[in-house]
Amino acid sequence: MSVGLACCGAERSLDVMKYYAAIGTVGGVGAVSLLAAFWTWRRPAALLLHLGFSLVLGGWAYNELAGVPDGYLKLHAGRTGSVDGAFEFTLDEFKIDRWPDTGTVRQYTSCGRIGGEKTDISVNHPLVRDGWWVYQSSFEEMENPHTGEPFYFTILQCVKDVGLPFAAFGGVLLLAGALLIAMSKVRGLRDDCRARGADRVTGMRKSVRSLYGLAFLGAVAMLAHRCVATGHPPLQNLYEFLMCTAAFIPALTFVSAKVDRQDTLLVDSLLLAAVMIPVGFVMDGSVRRLMPALQSPFFVPHVGAYVLGYVLLVRAALGAGRRLVGAGFFLLTLGLVLGAAWGKVCWGHWWQFDPKEMWSLATWLVYAAYFHVRPRLTAKGDRAFLLAGAAMIVLTLTWINLSKIFTGMHSYA
Repeated sequence: MSVGLACCGAERSLDVMKYYAAIGTVGGVGAVSLLAAFWTWRRPAALLLHLGFSLVLGGWAYNELAGVPDGYLKLHAGRTGSVDGAFEFTLDEFKIDRWPDTGTVRQYTSCGRIGGEKTDISVNHPLVRDGWWVYQSSFEEMENPHTGEPFYFTILQCVKDVGLPFAAFGGVLLLAGALLIAMSKVRGLRDDCRARGADRVTGMRKSVRSLYGLAFLGAVAMLAHRCVATGHPPLQNLYEFLMCTAAFIPALTFVSAKVDRQDTLLVDSLLLAAVMIPVGFVMDGSVRRLMPALQSPFFVPHVGAYVLGYVLLVRAALGAGRRLVGAGFFLLTLGLVLGAAWGKVCWGHWWQFDPKEMWSLATWLVYAAYFHVRPRLTAKGDRAFLLAGAAMIVLTLTWINLSKIFTGMHSYA
C-alpha cells in the first residue's frame, strides 16, 4: 500500500513504511528471543541472554512507538529556550576550550540557568531533568557584521527516552549471562592441540622466544611513547588499537602457559607479527588530539574490553587459549553494553544503527549462537564456528577504515 501511495505521489509514504517495518522487525526478533527464553529456562546463561536481548529490543521499539521526537534548541547568549514546555533554559555564556598546540576544539560548554539554578551542559555531560536529557550537540560560529568579531550559537539536543529503563535492565541481564558463560567450564576440549603446539616449537624455541621478547619490548615501548606523545591512552584509532593488541598478546602467552599449561608461543608469535606489520607499515600513525566526544570515562573500558576480547577470541580460533573463549565473549558483551551506555551519554541515544555498531552486534550474535549450540558441535563444527567469529572480528576492524568513506557516528575513530 505504501509503495502504491508513493507511486501516486503521496509524501513520506515510503518513510512511514520503512519506519514501521523497522519497528516490526525489531519487535518480532525480540518476541522470538523472549519465546526462546522459555525453552532455555534450565540453562541460566542462555535464559539471561534471551531475556536481556528481548528487553533491549523491546525498549527500543517502545521508545519509537510511545516516545516523543527529539527536539533542538538553537540559542546565543542571553536567549531562552523551552524544552517541550517542561522547563526553560537560559544561555548565559557559550565557552569553547581549544587544544593549545593544534587549536582544535577540546570541549565546548553551554553555561546557563534553569529558573535561578545555574547549570553547565557539555559533550559527555548532558543535563538530566524531568525525564529529559539535554545534550551539547554542536555549535555554529558566525561573524558580527558590525564589529567583525565571532559570536556563537549553541545547538542543544533534547531527548526523552521512555524505553531506556527496559534497555538498561536488559543490558545488565546480558552481562550476567555472558559472565556465567565465562565462568563455566569448557567441556569436550581436546588436549591434542597442546601436544602439537609443543612439537612444532621444539626446534625453533630459542630463536622464536628471543624475537618474541624483542617484539614485546618494542610494542611496550611504542605504547609508552604514544601515551606521552598524544597525552591520552592510545586507543583512539586502528593504529593505536593494534598497538595495544601487540602489547596484550605476550601477556596472554604467559597466562596460557601458567593456567592452561598450553604452549601457544608459535601461534601468538605469528599473530603478533600479523599485528605489528600493519601498525608499522600500513596504518596512519599521525598524532591527533582527542575530540570532545572521546573525552569520557567510558573511553578506556569500552575500547579496552574490545581489544582484549578480540585477542582472546582470535587466539581461540587459531587453537590457542581455547579455555578463555568464554572470557572473550564476556568482554565482547561488556564492550557492547559500555558502548551503548556511552552513546546514550554522548549522542542522545544508546543505539544509532551506525555501521560499526551493526558489525559489532553481528559479531556478538555469532558468538552468542556458538555458545548456544556448542554442546552439540563436533570438533570440526566447533572450529568452524570460532573461525567464522574471527572473520567477523577482522571485518569489524576493517570497517574502522571504511567508516571514513561511508560516514557514520564512528567515522572519527
